[in-house]
Amino acid sequence: MQRSIVAIFLAICAAAGSLYAQQRTRNVILITLDGARTQEIFGGLDREIFASTNKNFQKTGTYMRLWADTAKERREKLMPFFWKTLLVSEGSIAGDRSLGSSVQTTNQLFFSYPGYSEMLTGQAHDDVIKSNSHPQNPYPSVLDFLHKKLKLSKDQAADISSWDAFERISTSEPGSFVINAGFMPYESPDREIAALSRAQSETLPAWNGARFDYYTFRFALAHLRKFHPRVIHIGFDETDDWAHEKNYERVLQALNMTDGFLKEIWDFVQTDPAYKGRTSVIVTTDHGRGKTVNDWHDHGADVAEAQNIWMAFFSPDVKLRGEWKDAGTIYLNQVPATLCRFLNLDYSKQNPEVGKPIARLFAD
Repeated sequence: MQRSIVAIFLAICAAAGSLYAQQRTRNVILITLDGARTQEIFGGLDREIFASTNKNFQKTGTYMRLWADTAKERREKLMPFFWKTLLVSEGSIAGDRSLGSSVQTTNQLFFSYPGYSEMLTGQAHDDVIKSNSHPQNPYPSVLDFLHKKLKLSKDQAADISSWDAFERISTSEPGSFVINAGFMPYESPDREIAALSRAQSETLPAWNGARFDYYTFRFALAHLRKFHPRVIHIGFDETDDWAHEKNYERVLQALNMTDGFLKEIWDFVQTDPAYKGRTSVIVTTDHGRGKTVNDWHDHGADVAEAQNIWMAFFSPDVKLRGEWKDAGTIYLNQVPATLCRFLNLDYSKQNPEVGKPIARLFAD
């Protein structure tokens, strides 16, 4: 009898220890690179596509700096921090189909509003959300859920993104938490950030509705430093915009620049007491693009390849490192439940029809 009681006690202690081990994450960060193709993420510079856009591509500084003979070398030159430091020691990435790993959208439209809505709400709504001009998202997001569930202040949940549509996508309840998107001013007592807020409207990019990613990065980092949000989405956009302009060199430069942004964000997270050892991060994209010289710049329902995306994970509660192999398919609609699972919360409480947490991340 005594042995049975001891066994039960030890089992309870073991279960409690396991639960405690899953409770290190206190903050979650979602970072998106709009329309960043798997081809560049896993293979770096594509010489055939570069040649199709610039007959003198081999003479460009970008080519000379980023070209190498193997895909591994090319991707490490393109995104050196991501591949040579972050993924080596801190996280893992899914989506390289040559290794038996796949990430896909469940929506069949393969463009931004449906993709981000799926990513933030956990469910595709192709019958309702059919345009990037769709008005306010009628479906509550994971940001809405965590803002309420964790009883956060307005500043402790945030979406800071380059594309102005996030004002509509990220919440079904406008004004409930901080959203700074497009050319919205970012109010700050810091003189440098205030100057950047003014400058964003004076350095207009080549497209409507999205500011340069540098401003988004600086505003997001300032928000992290001052308010220490427990949940934040940081949305970069230039990887998609330059592709639509068919400017492949700028796409490469945008990926390389974003790698630097990731380094600064990660360095901050690893040194700030509120975040160090307590923060889980997902980095992903809303859709893919075509894979040929004729459609690499495009996406949408008629570009089947655009369903294929990628997803990277960095968490003190996850042991996986490097590239996923022989791992099957995971889906974009699993992002919200996975973010919540990092926090030991059940996102299905908001909607039982959403995607489930990504099981491989939480396997023993």
